[in-house]
Amino acid sequence: MKRISLAAAAALLLVSSSVAFGLVLRHGTWAAAVKGTDGMKLHGSATVKATADDKQTMVDFKIENDVAGSVRPWHIHSGSCAKTGGVVGGGGNYPAITVDAKGNGEGKATLSMVVPDTGMYYINVHESKENMGHSVACGDLKHKM
Repeated sequence: MKRISLAAAAALLLVSSSVAFGLVLRHGTWAAAVKGTDGMKLHGSATVKATADDKQTMVDFKIENDVAGSVRPWHIHSGSCAKTGGVVGGGGNYPAITVDAKGNGEGKATLSMVVPDTGMYYINVHESKENMGHSVACGDLKHKM
């Protein structure tokens, strides 16, 4: 029976694990279920993933059951709904969502950065441009492989 040296086996395992790990994370996506805060009944979902060339990040965000006619600024932030952080990718990259007569709205953003593989992030929906300090909905992003 042939023996493989422990060093050779460890090196092979390290290389194959690193390659597999890198491929999975590079093409992973993030998703969030967003829920209203302070009694707001709106809810929604978001998906964050890399563009086809892996050079930018695409964000798709939908909300439902909101107040018709509302215009909602929204952003991805670092941190979590419980432990807030700064806006990711620049606030100007997130066009506000205009809620239709049925209480639904959709937002899309393209960020000039690569999708992060690790960290904590969340989607935050603000009451209005005039009241950015009040959040009406929030959802922590979870990394999906």
